[in-house]
Amino acid sequence: MTSAPSTAAFTYDELDAILRGTGGHDGAIGMSAIDGLIAALVAAPAFVHPDEWVPLIFGGRRPMDEGSPEERAVRTVFNRYNEVSTTLAELPQAYRPIFMIDQDGSVVARDWAAGFMLGIGLRSQEWAGSILLTEHRSLLTPILVYHDLGDGLLPEMPTAEKHRRRATAYQQIPHAVAAIRAICNAHRAAAALPQPNKLRRARRTRR
Repeated sequence: MTSAPSTAAFTYDELDAILRGTGGHDGAIGMSAIDGLIAALVAAPAFVHPDEWVPLIFGGRRPMDEGSPEERAVRTVFNRYNEVSTTLAELPQAYRPIFMIDQDGSVVARDWAAGFMLGIGLRSQEWAGSILLTEHRSLLTPILVYHDLGDGLLPEMPTAEKHRRRATAYQQIPHAVAAIRAICNAHRAAAALPQPNKLRRARRTRR
């Protein structure tokens, strides 16, 4: 994906304020949730086209009016997608999620985790085959402790332990995302290869 120069986009803080309001309304999707979604999309075992996920952010549609605030917001989202994609591909140890900060200065990772799990849901079968139903599922632990699905996907972990881990689990998320992408990259590359049957049909057509 490509995007217009960043000067045509909002800053991440500006977009968060636009989406959530200056009061930071609970339940409104903000930049942290979008960043979690983007992380899942970039790390995923299968590509998800923007036409499928961008409307999830903008009320079921993809704004296209050139120069409009909504179109600038889309550019901002694409800027972050490209940033995360480049970082995880070229310097994965430098990847840093966008978390929220509570009034007392503590890190709030639940919105980011909700966005990440939304991304998993877009290709749940592929995620099941590469991560969720494999020995690699433990990589999701620092994300799942912040999400309700953790109760089902971490059945061996007591609820009290999940609550305890929430204080520091966010520190493990950057490494988890990088490791998940490294594992899923092979699946993604395989899915992008042309199918043999399609190649054979193409050859017959050219004769």
